[in-house]
Amino acid sequence: MYSFFSDDSMHKLFLTYGKYDFIQQIPQIVYTTIISQILEIFLCYLSMTDKYIYQIKDTKLTPKEIILLFKYINIKLMIFFAFNLLMFSFYWYSVASFCTVYINSQTVFIKDSFTSFLLGLAYNLFIYLIPSALRRLAIKTNKRNLKFVYKLSELIPFF
Repeated sequence: MYSFFSDDSMHKLFLTYGKYDFIQQIPQIVYTTIISQILEIFLCYLSMTDKYIYQIKDTKLTPKEIILLFKYINIKLMIFFAFNLLMFSFYWYSVASFCTVYINSQTVFIKDSFTSFLLGLAYNLFIYLIPSALRRLAIKTNKRNLKFVYKLSELIPFF
């Protein structure tokens, strides 16, 4: 997770003599979590190749089609690893630069990053716990009128 620090937030931090104000940091934490979730969806799209493996496994494809699917999988994975390398390099450089220049703001940066990380974990817990609870409810009760609950549980998680 990476926290956003603007001139305005740095100035407010200066005016409060470095005191951590959680209420002031909430918008930055929310922005960080939203952007990281969007990046996660993009990375999941690039890294999840299981449907192509199932296509190869389940259907009768010609060898040419199988080779094309493997080439497509390789291209997706190469883009995934290149994008990850680029992002990690950018994060490393920006965090190292920020912490070198703003030595007194490191604790605020670490607290914001940790809070954004926890919010991202809570979001993932929520997004996967709710569908599993709905599925369990739909399967356990065995009633026909709860069929829509099971269908709803399939729609909630994106990946």
